[in-house]
Amino acid sequence: MSLDFSSASFRQTIDKSGRAIDKLYQELEIKRVYRNPNPAEIQQNFSDTIPEHGLEIDRLLEKVEKRVFGHATLNVGPHFYGYITGGGNQAAVLGEMLKAALNQNNLKWHSSPVSTELEKLVCRWIAQFIGYPEDCGGVLLDGGSLANFECLAIARTVQSKTEDNIPENGLYQRQPMTLYVSEEGHSSFDKAADILGMGKNHLRKVPADREFRVNIERMEQMILEDRERGYHPICAIGIAGTTNTGAVDDLKALAELCQRHNLWFHVDAAYGGPAAALPEYRRLFSGMEKADSLVVNPHKWMYVPFGAACVLVKDPDHMRKTFSLIPDYLASAPGNRGKTDLMEYNLPLTKDFKALKVWMTIKAYGTQKLKQMVRADIEKAAYLTRLVTGHKQLELLAPVPLSIVCFRYRPGDMPAAKLDRVNDRLIAEIERDGRVFLTGTKINGQTALRACLINHLTKRRHLDRLVDIILELGRKGVTR
Repeated sequence: MSLDFSSASFRQTIDKSGRAIDKLYQELEIKRVYRNPNPAEIQQNFSDTIPEHGLEIDRLLEKVEKRVFGHATLNVGPHFYGYITGGGNQAAVLGEMLKAALNQNNLKWHSSPVSTELEKLVCRWIAQFIGYPEDCGGVLLDGGSLANFECLAIARTVQSKTEDNIPENGLYQRQPMTLYVSEEGHSSFDKAADILGMGKNHLRKVPADREFRVNIERMEQMILEDRERGYHPICAIGIAGTTNTGAVDDLKALAELCQRHNLWFHVDAAYGGPAAALPEYRRLFSGMEKADSLVVNPHKWMYVPFGAACVLVKDPDHMRKTFSLIPDYLASAPGNRGKTDLMEYNLPLTKDFKALKVWMTIKAYGTQKLKQMVRADIEKAAYLTRLVTGHKQLELLAPVPLSIVCFRYRPGDMPAAKLDRVNDRLIAEIERDGRVFLTGTKINGQTALRACLINHLTKRRHLDRLVDIILELGRKGVTR
C-alpha cells in the first residue's frame, strides 16, 4: 500500500495544478479582488463530514479550483491595497512547490544541512541588502509578530541582571522591566510584553510628532522618570516604516539614546527595511545598522510569498543564550564543529524550509531588479498622492515617506463627525463592491482610506482606476 500516485499520474496532476495557477494569474487583471461572500456561503463549501474514502485527485483539484481559488481574496493581484500585503513572485511560487516535495525540518544541521546553510546565507544577504552588519546572526520565522517577540525575548535575557537568572526563576518579585516604543508601533509589541511576562502596562507608548515619528526627547524623559520610580528600562524600539503611514523614526538619535542609557536597541523594519537598499533613501534609515536586533519581512517588500520574516541580531551568541535548550534526544554527536543547529537560535523547533523561496527570489531577479521594484512602488505612491492632492473631493491626511498613502473622501464642508461617518461607510462600500481592496485606519482620530503599494503588478493605470472607483462609490450616496 502507498499514498503515492503513479509517476505518470503525478506528472499529469502537477501539470493540471500548474494550469490552474496560470489561469489564476491570467485573470487577476479582470477579476474582483473580493467577492464579499456571506459567511454561510463559505461555511457551506467547507461543511463536509470527514471522508472515510478518498476522492479521485482530478475531482479534488476541481473542487480546489472552484471552492478555494473561486472564493479567495486576490491579494496577489494589482488591485489589492490593504494592510501590508505583498503579491509574492512566481519564482518563489515554484520554490514553495519544491519545498513541499522535500519536506525538510530545519531543527538540526543533520536533519537538513541544505536548509540550514541556505537560511544562514539568505539572512546574510538580507543584512547586506539593507546595510546591516553581515556577521550578524539570523533566522527566518513565520511573521513579524513572532520575529518581534524573539527580539524582545533576547533583549529581556541580555538586559536582565545576572542575579535575577530569569530563565530559571522567571520574573517573580523582580524589578519591573520597561520597554519604549512609539504610539505608532505595531500591536505585536503589546503581545510580546504580555507573553514575556513584562506586562503591557510596562510597554511605554511614546507620543509621535506631526510626521508620526517617535518623540525622542519625550522617550528619554520617560526612561529617566521610570528609573527614578524604581523600574528597570531595558529596550527602546525604533520603527522603520510604521504600519499606519510608513513613517521612519530617527534611528540615529535612538541609537545614541540607547548607548547613553545602556538599553537594547531594536528596530522593527518589517515593512520599510528594504527601502534602505536604495541610495536615495539610505539617509532616512541612518542608525539602523547600530541596532542590536532588527526585523525585516521578505514576505512584504521583497515580494516573497507568506510567510517569511527575518530576524537579525548583531551578536549571534545572544540568540543562543536566549533559546538554546538541548534535551538528550536532540543532543549532537561528537564532532559537530561547524554544524549550526538553528533550533538553538529561535523559539520554534519544527520549522519548514522558508529559505528556499527567499533564495530563489533573490537568485531569480537579483538585487538590482528588487531595488527597481521597491523604487517603483515608492514612485507609484507619489503618483497616487498627486491624484489625491489634485482632486477637490479627496484630502491627504498624512505624509508619504515610503509607499503608504492615507487620505479621505471629502465631498464638501461638513462637521468632522459626519465626515468620519461618510468615510466609514465608503470603506464598507468599497469592500462590498469588491473591484478593489483597501482598508481604513485612523489618522489623528480621523477616519482614513489607506492604500499600501508593495505589489509589483500594480501600475499607474490601476491607481487611476482606484481613484475613479472611490469617487464613483462616494457619489452613489455614502454621504447620506
